[in-house]
Amino acid sequence: MLVDGETRSFIVYKPSSATTSQAPPLMIVLHGGLGNAAAMERTSGMDNVADKEGFIVVYPNGTGPRYAMRRQVKNRRTWNAGSCCGPAVRFNVDDVAFISNLIDKMQREYGIDPRRVYVAGFSNGAMLAYRLACEIPEKITAIIAVSGTLAVDSCSDKANQVAVLHIHGEMDDNVPYKGGMGHNSRAGVRHRSVEETVRMMTATRDCAPPKVEILHGVIKHTTYTCTSGAPFELITIKNGKHVWPGGHGRRNTPEDGRYISASEAAWNFAKKFTK
Repeated sequence: MLVDGETRSFIVYKPSSATTSQAPPLMIVLHGGLGNAAAMERTSGMDNVADKEGFIVVYPNGTGPRYAMRRQVKNRRTWNAGSCCGPAVRFNVDDVAFISNLIDKMQREYGIDPRRVYVAGFSNGAMLAYRLACEIPEKITAIIAVSGTLAVDSCSDKANQVAVLHIHGEMDDNVPYKGGMGHNSRAGVRHRSVEETVRMMTATRDCAPPKVEILHGVIKHTTYTCTSGAPFELITIKNGKHVWPGGHGRRNTPEDGRYISASEAAWNFAKKFTK
């Protein structure tokens, strides 16, 4: 796909359970900074959820360093989510236009249901998911942000119609739960805290006092039910690190997925919402 003169790539997974008799939902899964689509497909395990539930998954690629000669370097990709991250921000790559055009393409060529378009992202990809909710809310039904916070300073009022699930570990050493620059961060920027992200994203939703539930002693599930907007839910993982919970990344451990699978949680949340 050509966007702003640049060739953009992506991977589509269409399970046999995604029937053509009914327009299937679309789940867009955004890799983290210095990742890529193929690695995110392996790490997330979202294909397995799609097999069971009958939705189509698309894994877009961010952009790599300009003029990089080695494929390995080119596959270390970033997204322009606002203040983060890397070359995508420096070159002002229009990733919002890319994802917007990709949604249109998926509707034309795969017949996806435009009322059920969901975006899940990890780290820098989670930041882009928030930016998409802020800038093209008419195209996004729900987002699931994992280990990444809001990286833009303004957000359309219509973003309050986008349902949000945020999943974050308390011990994240890349995008710290309390904000700032993590000691393992390569982005070189200070990140907004989870608390500030929640405050900004719920500001115009007229939410009731949140309901808090503690699960297994390690999962804190906070639910904001709102009268002027879609719900916002926050899952805080005690001692959780900068990983996709339940995934297969190099930093994942069996303990990360003991009580939660980010991919299953993403779908179980998203499937409740239709435009």
